[in-house]
Amino acid sequence: MSEEITPSRPMPTPTSEVQPHHEQGFADLRREVIESRNLVIKTDNLLKNLHAELKQMGRKQELFEKRHMMTSVAAYFLFAAIATIGAFGFARSEIRSAREEAVVNDGKVKQLTQEVDSLRRSESFRKDASEKAARAYDLLGSEKEGPGLTLAMDQAMHLDRSQISRLEAKAIDDRAAGMKARIAQGALERGNSAFHRNDWATAAQELTRYTELEPNSEETMVWFRLGNALTQSKDFAKAIPPLERFIRSTGGTKTAQYAGYLLGTSYEETGSGEKARQVYERAFGLFPGSEFAPMIRGRLRRLGQSAAAQQAPTQPAAQAAAPAR
Repeated sequence: MSEEITPSRPMPTPTSEVQPHHEQGFADLRREVIESRNLVIKTDNLLKNLHAELKQMGRKQELFEKRHMMTSVAAYFLFAAIATIGAFGFARSEIRSAREEAVVNDGKVKQLTQEVDSLRRSESFRKDASEKAARAYDLLGSEKEGPGLTLAMDQAMHLDRSQISRLEAKAIDDRAAGMKARIAQGALERGNSAFHRNDWATAAQELTRYTELEPNSEETMVWFRLGNALTQSKDFAKAIPPLERFIRSTGGTKTAQYAGYLLGTSYEETGSGEKARQVYERAFGLFPGSEFAPMIRGRLRRLGQSAAAQQAPTQPAAQAAAPAR
């Protein structure tokens, strides 16, 4: 037989004990609900504040973006303006440099043009001088003594040596030297012959030609004969240099005394009375007893009379001007 066992039932709680427990639970629940609602309200307010802050941040972001955009645009325009100004300034600088360079180049072109013209003129002068040298060389070899050879010698002597080559100048000088010596010797012989014939004009002409060809001739008598011939031909101004040269080179000889007489005469005839007096006195002092001394004394006496005649009119005038006492 089995034995049934029934479970024991809980004993009911008295009503007075259950009621306070439920009220406390409701109160806690109400408090929790109120706290939850307050928390929801607070959360909602926080969310609203967060939303408002997000909107404000969004507006700030938009404003920042707008400012950034405006700043970018302004910076772009500023950069463009600066670049334009810089490009304009650089272009002006380049233009100014180009103009200055153009001016310099124009100056160089003018200078080069002048140099080219100068070279052309120099080349033309050199060509003409070379042609003249060739003609003179041909004339020196083909002409006999006479006007043609004299002309050739003149051309050879007056050639511009700077415009011809050294070889051309050497060839002409070599050929002209022989011709010059031959012409000079011929002029000397003809002049001496004319001098001995008392043909003063021919002697003066030929001896002058000789001294032109041989200006450093050491033949002292050539200068005496030339001065004598010129004095006899009344060409007193040209007679002075050869006579002075002869007197300087010969010293105290009777020929030098006569040359002094001729030189004094040339000075006297050209209006240099004081120089003539000095020359006469020096010549007279060389040989006071020579055959030329009387002529020199006569010249000195005439000079003294002339000087006295020039001073005589001034003495009465000076006496008349003196105040009476």
